[in-house]
Amino acid sequence: MKKPQTDFDYMQNLVEDFFKRASIKSALRVIANQSITGWEVWFQIEFARFLTEHESEPEWLREYPLEYDWRKEKHRSYFKPDFIIRKKGWALDRYIALEMKQHAQTGNCLSNMAADLVKVARIRESQLNVRSIWALGVFPTDEDSNLEEMIQTKLEAIGQSYYSDRVLAARINKTPFSYALF
Repeated sequence: MKKPQTDFDYMQNLVEDFFKRASIKSALRVIANQSITGWEVWFQIEFARFLTEHESEPEWLREYPLEYDWRKEKHRSYFKPDFIIRKKGWALDRYIALEMKQHAQTGNCLSNMAADLVKVARIRESQLNVRSIWALGVFPTDEDSNLEEMIQTKLEAIGQSYYSDRVLAARINKTPFSYALF
């Protein structure tokens, strides 16, 4: 699936604004200090709250069921992306799908993100016009890792295109975490 630059720019803006929030950084420090695991649903709920309050006033749906194209997926009927997002002012029937992940291991997080992109790509095109599919993951910062190289390797291993100008990988200031968007 294509990754339009306008979609990336919008998602980059949302993600950067989200991780600038003091409440998110504070919560991530607690998660790290207390070794809390399994906080992906919290992450998604906080992102939902953020979208509701964002100045761009996006329309969004959480876990909206999308029917798989039976020619591409034989085992399941539906997939529920974490979010379907439409920026105010965009065509009424065109959306962005977003999958969100968190993991204690960078490589596992990136692999899970890439696998979700494959799942979303199997939805029936006539069901909902999904302009692009994005994955956002949070993981502990590893200074020795080259995130862009790891992302490229993970995507190419599963036959997905890698767009170097549509990848965002950064540390979350004042936390021991980083994130990636691709």
